[in-house]
Amino acid sequence: MKTIFKLTLKSATRDPFLLFWSIVLPIGGTIGLGMFIQSPDYPERILTGMMAVSILFYSFMTTSFAVLTQRRRGVYNLLRVTPMSLWKYICSISGAWTLTSLVCAILVLISGIFVFELNIAVRSIVALIPVIIIATIGYVFLSFFAASLSRTESNVSILTNMITIPLLLCSSAFYSLDNAPGWVQMLNRINPFQWFINGLRNSLALEWSGYFISMGLLSLVGIATFLLALRTFRYADI
Repeated sequence: MKTIFKLTLKSATRDPFLLFWSIVLPIGGTIGLGMFIQSPDYPERILTGMMAVSILFYSFMTTSFAVLTQRRRGVYNLLRVTPMSLWKYICSISGAWTLTSLVCAILVLISGIFVFELNIAVRSIVALIPVIIIATIGYVFLSFFAASLSRTESNVSILTNMITIPLLLCSSAFYSLDNAPGWVQMLNRINPFQWFINGLRNSLALEWSGYFISMGLLSLVGIATFLLALRTFRYADI
């Protein structure tokens, strides 16, 4: 498991999609929105929103392509002739991708702190880490499901966009939904991406009741997506 973890981590750091979608774009968006929108309450909303987007883009979208690529190269077929079980392999590569996402989120956080001159308590930063890890694990497992339903990169692109765009639009990552129609607010309440954002915001505000509720909901998502990944996992396209 350690070898798979190290190899996956090394491969992830060389991924150009990681550099753009999870580091350059979120940091650039954080700086750009901070310059154009002058509101005392908006910097924190931008920061948590960009952190969440960074993690979603990498741990779900980018890893979906990685899973498909590995399957098409026959990597998963080799598991059948090795003593390593499927769940151990999934946990190994998921752990590496989760660590990569955590580093991306920290880079976005640091950039936001410097750009907006935010005073964030150390306790808040410590509280952020479990939320990020649990949410990332859930999205990584979901990427296995998306890749299992796809045969080509085009299929993955369409499917991940069909999942990602509604998650983003039905969340309050960058705008308030207080005046949105009732059905939009209902979707927002059951939106797993919103639970992630709530967890990030509760961490910064040190609101522990909401924090643990978000952690519990994200944990359920992680368990559900893990079972879904195992159930739908495909060793090959045939």
